Amino acid sequence: MPPTIPLLNFSLSKVLTGEQDNFAKAKIKIAYVMLAFALVKIVITIPIAITHHQHIQAIRSGGIFLIFFTCLKYLLYKPQHIRVIAHAVLITGLLIIWSNLVFVVQQLNIVTVQVVVTTILCSFYLIGNRTAVVYATLCILPVFLFMIITRHSNAGVIIPLQQVVSPVYEIIVFLNFVSIAAINYLFYKAYENSVIEKDQLNAQLAVKVAEVKALADSKSMFLSSMSHELRTPLNAVIGITDLLKGSASTEQHENLEILEFSTISLLSMVNDILDYHKSENDKIELEKIPVNLPELLSKIFSTLRLKANEKNLRLVVNTDERLNTLCVVSDPTRLTQIIYNLVGNAIKFTKMGKVELNVELIETTTEGIQVQFVVKDTGIGIPQSKFESIFEPFSQASTDTTRHFGGTGLGLAIVKKLLLLFNSSVKVKSEVGKGCEFSFSINFCVTEAMVSKPKMPGTALKMAHLNVLIAEDNSINAMLLEKMLINWGIKTYWAANGQEVVKKLKTETIDLILMDLQMPLMDGYETALTVRSLDDPIKSNIPIIALTASISGDIYPQVIAAGMQDYLSKPYEAVALYEKLERLAASNKTDLKPVISI
Repeated sequence: MPPTIPLLNFSLSKVLTGEQDNFAKAKIKIAYVMLAFALVKIVITIPIAITHHQHIQAIRSGGIFLIFFTCLKYLLYKPQHIRVIAHAVLITGLLIIWSNLVFVVQQLNIVTVQVVVTTILCSFYLIGNRTAVVYATLCILPVFLFMIITRHSNAGVIIPLQQVVSPVYEIIVFLNFVSIAAINYLFYKAYENSVIEKDQLNAQLAVKVAEVKALADSKSMFLSSMSHELRTPLNAVIGITDLLKGSASTEQHENLEILEFSTISLLSMVNDILDYHKSENDKIELEKIPVNLPELLSKIFSTLRLKANEKNLRLVVNTDERLNTLCVVSDPTRLTQIIYNLVGNAIKFTKMGKVELNVELIETTTEGIQVQFVVKDTGIGIPQSKFESIFEPFSQASTDTTRHFGGTGLGLAIVKKLLLLFNSSVKVKSEVGKGCEFSFSINFCVTEAMVSKPKMPGTALKMAHLNVLIAEDNSINAMLLEKMLINWGIKTYWAANGQEVVKKLKTETIDLILMDLQMPLMDGYETALTVRSLDDPIKSNIPIIALTASISGDIYPQVIAAGMQDYLSKPYEAVALYEKLERLAASNKTDLKPVISI
């Protein structure tokens, strides 16, 4: 709508220029057409009525002319008030119908019927809803009353008939039909244009959706590639560090601990970014694995203690003793992320004092237990006004937080999303300068099976009968994996790509393949399918464990579809790989059952 329209404007095009909506334009056009035709009919009627001494008709027509001309002028000046104008026109139409039947025409002729139809149409086209129904009822009511009264009585109002004479009567009937047709045509064109516009918008939306989908796929591809490129070298650093710690002196061991902690911190930051992307796309699914909470917490805090010691902070864990004998079903990886992020944040924002984690069993039911986790610190605190915003991605409590304390601003956003998967939420209590308290509760199912502590790999293990083919294009990772396997008494072979894997299978006796999924020439999926299609039934059924640094949420279905039994995400712990190989060794080289370790 234009900002201003001149008071003396008589141009309909000026009014329509500023209106974008098809139906709004149609309403203005319908009101304009109705008023214009009415004014023409009145101009024709008044001289004839005066000539035939029909003074009531002439006076009534003059009054209607003034009303309709005022409405038309107001429509061309303030089209945004179309609803007010419509009410004025419709009320006038009702008065015309009632006056025609009562004292002007005193019969139900075609002109009166036309006015009834026109008024009903305009009530629905210009106003609509229940108000239009009311107007339609008031239009039809006098017609029925008139029919009932004249059917049972010949009494009428003693006023000379004021019906216009021929040929004006015929002209008015014709113009009424034309105006009815024009009103319906304008509404139909608005509907047609609206449908066309909707189809065009849908087509544009489909193009935009395709572009967004392509962009999202490109983003996922980029993050998956970056995940592989970042996590693969980190896997080598962590693995080599773990190997060196076994033969290092005390001083070297301390240095390796620092190296390992720094690498794990870097990996945690990479995982935060990649996991947040997965959570945005709803690709994270919780695993159901037996977990002993005190053991898991001990493992988490062993990695955080070095960071706390660097700042001379006391790191305290208070675990309910009743949890020591319980084994719950949960996702240890996601639970670790939640606690690691909360406690890590507490350490980061605390300069002196302590960071404390309290874990309490607060309820036992027939379905399981409810455990409350509370992380407290004596750090800088958070203003109450920031309680909501700190859980937004890439958001910090203040603008200089990142500069002073570092971080990506994703930790709490990931905590919030992961807790939703556990059907829980995090609560915050804080006072600036006195620290923070983050708390949440999780309902766990309890299993009777206790989780045994992982058996650390060693040279005394009886796996000397296994021949493992390492399919890995990264020579450093291959060397690391080879050293790890040799320490367990396993004989190893190396293939740098899928084609070499097939060649090795034909010349060597292989019991298991550790398959990297991203290799040149033939990737892990294609290689696995090729192995499964070999003519030799023994070689075609060799167990395959996929090794991947990808963050894709649908890795496991793809791995199974390609004929592989299981997968490990890089960087993986030696214990996780060892458990899978031990299962294979214990089964006398038979099936390797999937044990998902993410």
